[in-house]
Amino acid sequence: MLTRLALPIVMARIGLTLMLVVDNMVVGHFGTEALAGFALGLVLVQTLQTVGLGLLMGGMVEISAAYGRGDVGECGRIWRRSLLYALVVGAAFVALAHQAPWLFRLLGQTPELAAAAGGIAGLLGWSLPPMLVYIASIALLESTGRPYVGVVMLALANLLNLVLNLVLVDGAFGIAAQGAGGAALATLIARLVLAGGTIAYILCLMPGRAGLGRARLSDHAWGDGRRQRRIGYAEGMSMGIESGSFALLTVFAGQMGAVQLAAYTIAININMMLFMPAVGIGGAAAVRVAQARGRFDGAGMARSGTTGLVVFAGLMLAVALALLVMPGALTALYTADPALAAVVAPIVAGIGFLALIDGAQRVVASILRGYGETWLPTTSHLVSYVAVMVPLAWALGPRGGLGAPGLILAIAIASVVATGLLLIRFRQLAARPLLSPNEQEATWASS
Repeated sequence: MLTRLALPIVMARIGLTLMLVVDNMVVGHFGTEALAGFALGLVLVQTLQTVGLGLLMGGMVEISAAYGRGDVGECGRIWRRSLLYALVVGAAFVALAHQAPWLFRLLGQTPELAAAAGGIAGLLGWSLPPMLVYIASIALLESTGRPYVGVVMLALANLLNLVLNLVLVDGAFGIAAQGAGGAALATLIARLVLAGGTIAYILCLMPGRAGLGRARLSDHAWGDGRRQRRIGYAEGMSMGIESGSFALLTVFAGQMGAVQLAAYTIAININMMLFMPAVGIGGAAAVRVAQARGRFDGAGMARSGTTGLVVFAGLMLAVALALLVMPGALTALYTADPALAAVVAPIVAGIGFLALIDGAQRVVASILRGYGETWLPTTSHLVSYVAVMVPLAWALGPRGGLGAPGLILAIAIASVVATGLLLIRFRQLAARPLLSPNEQEATWASS
């Protein structure tokens, strides 16, 4: 059951990332300097998007638990609460994205790079509200057994994004070449279509949509969303810590020059793509764990979590071995610059093993969210990615002279620490007797 649910969730998460992968590929062939500016602007928006995804995680967990109890009406109320939450958070992120130029200058980037990257961040920032609305909506679809709808919607959006990239970046049909800005505009349009199409499906075509109930002001009662927000705050902070730390490494790469920044961007772009199976399988495991929690099935919770880990490890080991023997083919998709390819190819050869380690901690963190765990994954990420990864990356990269490979090595070491800490907690929860429903409510009320 978990693998049947995980497959479409993995496909949906890959689809989310594929849009940005295509952007990077097209801009990379437009020019190395253009890719550097696009990458730096994207990293801020990607960090904000990751925080938003975490903030909305509580909606997925609580919809899954409500569906496990058979309460479809409550699923609808949680979804509508998540939609408003997504719009509010998205609007705040738009405002933050427009502060990018001075932020990049503050972080030591050249005025030219800061201006180019700031323009990209400002334009891409407008795509965050529709992106978060889509994420809130696929949480409803995935948690209630309709995950393939999100996959179809994303496939169509990615096709639109690809066509728009080919037209806008290099210019076609009388449209002047827009470079990196064209890729950002293509993504904005595709995400608006994606969010609108998904909402239209739920409201007009989704089977059983009447059971979700009608929108009411009472859906947004502050007290009713307490548990949802609590999980979201912790997950948003956790994912924000991780993503923000990775963003800081992009700044380090920028300080080492355009080639090192572009090389690091390509490596992280591939890792981000490979990270999506972890998000998808972890999301599926969280859904199954939360549904078992709704049924008060402690053994089912442990079984679903373990299955998620095994499925992920088997999949990513196969991917890592494949990349080890064919790094050049993947590198060629991003650049035709020989100097850049020479730096990137050795990193690509080992990036699959990084994705295995990095993704494992995300799968375990998602499982813990399904258990209702809140702040321990956040603490783990604070220790691993702030206290370990950032100073180690600085020591190996800008100070140690290892360039982009040094930054990748720092990520691998931090991910080992994070995965170990989270696995310890999962084993503790799996072995602990599950509280009764009344005891669970009492624990939530007192914490």
